[in-house]
Amino acid sequence: MPDAPAAPPTTDSTFDPLKGSSTLVLGGVGTGKTYSLTTLMEAGLELFVQITDPGGEESLLDAVSDKGLDINKLHWNYTPPAIPEWDTLIHMADMVKMMGYKDLGEIKQGINKDKYQQYWAVLQNFKNFHCQRTGEDFGPVDFFTPDRALAVDTLTGINQMALDMVVGAKPTAHVGEYGVGMKAEEMLLMKLTGACKCFLVVNGHTDRGVDEVEQKTKTRIEALGNKLAPKIPRTFSDVVLAYREGSQFFWSTTATNVDLKRRALPLAEKITPDYGQIVEAWKKRVKTAQATASKKA
Repeated sequence: MPDAPAAPPTTDSTFDPLKGSSTLVLGGVGTGKTYSLTTLMEAGLELFVQITDPGGEESLLDAVSDKGLDINKLHWNYTPPAIPEWDTLIHMADMVKMMGYKDLGEIKQGINKDKYQQYWAVLQNFKNFHCQRTGEDFGPVDFFTPDRALAVDTLTGINQMALDMVVGAKPTAHVGEYGVGMKAEEMLLMKLTGACKCFLVVNGHTDRGVDEVEQKTKTRIEALGNKLAPKIPRTFSDVVLAYREGSQFFWSTTATNVDLKRRALPLAEKITPDYGQIVEAWKKRVKTAQATASKKA
């Protein structure tokens, strides 16, 4: 895939706009995380989605159809975790049959790692976002301006890809290999939250883990390794829990035993899952900053 020319973002001559807000959404399966992404389109943004979950584009297309949105404002790239070939599965089963856990864990180079480069493919797509619907290339995602939104749907797929990159088809991983994968994932999230000027959403599934500081079990984002999960919310503007009650879908910023965070959203339960309220809060901040800049000019 050829690299797009790296043109700087367009900015006003007197004011450099604030970067878009970043939102981390964690929730179980079927809690509306993907469907609600289209509210970014309703808020006037062009939406780019890096899909890692099978069928992610189905929810997006259903929402666009249900709401009568402009399909030309939606772009996606689907990169699933590695799907092993039958011969690979057979070879893995043979190794498990012949070797003990310790011997399997001590294999240093992984197995068939050349076929487990989906993490690399995702990085390449972020370097030059390729829309699989239209065939267009849009350049580096960190050059997108705040009239666009980038979503990762979901982090769960990135978890698998990061570990696969390290171990390939090896049926087990030792602590050091997990550490390498965790560092790769952490660096990716730091790049997205720190460098992207557009709005950013990262969807993820929920997991349970022990908070080593408070010494109690909490619900948290499913990440690669127990050490990484508590770090992830720190660089996001809003961290919300998505959930469903009957046929209704909500966000929460007050759920117990979950480390949540709010800046644009209210401190409340049963928040309508609509990114429009985050976009409006950002516009208010921009207006405040522009007024300050005008006074100094």
